[in-house]
Amino acid sequence: MTYGFIDTVLIVDGASTAAYLAPALRAYGIRCVHVISSPDLPELYRNQFVPTDYIREIHHDGDVERTVGQLRDLKIGAVLHGLDAALELADTLAERLGVDHRNPLASSAARRDKVLMNEQVTRAGLRAPAQFSSRSADDVVAWVRALGQLPVVIKPSRSAGVTGVKICRSLGQVEAAARDVLTTQSIYGQPNEDVIAQTYSEGQEYIVDSVSFGGRHKVVSLWEVHRDRSHAPRLDKMLVVDHTEARFGALLDYATQVLDALEVRYGPTHLEIIDTAEGPTLVELNARLHGSLDPRLTTAVSGENHVSATVATLLNPERFADSLNQPVVFNGFCGHVLLLSSRVGRLNKPFAWPAIEALPSFVGLKQWVKPGDALSVTTDLKTALGTVGLYNTTFEALLADCHRIREIEERFFQEPEAVIQP
Repeated sequence: MTYGFIDTVLIVDGASTAAYLAPALRAYGIRCVHVISSPDLPELYRNQFVPTDYIREIHHDGDVERTVGQLRDLKIGAVLHGLDAALELADTLAERLGVDHRNPLASSAARRDKVLMNEQVTRAGLRAPAQFSSRSADDVVAWVRALGQLPVVIKPSRSAGVTGVKICRSLGQVEAAARDVLTTQSIYGQPNEDVIAQTYSEGQEYIVDSVSFGGRHKVVSLWEVHRDRSHAPRLDKMLVVDHTEARFGALLDYATQVLDALEVRYGPTHLEIIDTAEGPTLVELNARLHGSLDPRLTTAVSGENHVSATVATLLNPERFADSLNQPVVFNGFCGHVLLLSSRVGRLNKPFAWPAIEALPSFVGLKQWVKPGDALSVTTDLKTALGTVGLYNTTFEALLADCHRIREIEERFFQEPEAVIQP
């Protein structure tokens, strides 16, 4: 394999876990350039950008020619992105700049749009939910009625963070969920132009975080996902499991086939799969880093994380190829837990952050609310209080702290003065 040294990496929307990319690359003397994909990007993400991490920051206004012109004097060796909404722009810029190691632009939309994604996976002969897409809530209801099968999943075609996703067990819920999608915006502040209905997949959910180079794929972490599946599939927690165990062989084979079907050749991916009684089936692919990740957790468990694996692959593809056949050694257990609000109103006092930080397994905390902020009952990432990263040498101790987190939440929200009612 021949591979030239990279001088400069272009990062589109360096938010969430992608905020770690530029500092990690700069540590190896690689310059980073930042493109902000849209002037309408919500403050939630804009506030995560660190301009000093980049030698140049460009505000994309929709004119690809202008943006490409502002980048042509730089020797761009790779293009990465941090948010799902930036994927197609990142692929377009990689194509226009002639970056050697890039994913095919022709299949870019299928790596972003959940309707096209599902269709392409199905055409490849892989298991995926039956689906219907429309801009009409009435048409969606009619499809579900004709299907004669409940529950179904209703979701936007281009959102993220389970925003707008509902598990519906009646036609009334289907209609309400479909109308809600069509009258709201995605988590990225973009209008939802259509809505998808998919058959519901029963089974254990897993997340496969991987990195690819030259069409070869390396699993970095396998997460066992736990959700409240009553209506909104809100995350409860996700725990890293040992993906080298034989019981995960079929799941990971399926994941590799999905990546191939969607023509993932380079870069990090975050793939959600349900392991059903009939076998693994697709939830969705996110062709980016695992969002809101604390890289220390999986590093403590297996020696690397999604960011470090991505950077290492760019620096030394030959070592990446060699690592595909090397055994992974696991030390300890880790997980992310979503902090949940059970009340509606305005937060009147600081949440019980010190009690969370005192847990034996505590590693890190992301606080998303402060006194004065409006609260809703948590149904997705957008309505959560924050996330907690945990690590422990034993799985039992890790689970015990997961349980303690729920007890801390319950005690806090039982206090009458904790939340001012609307």
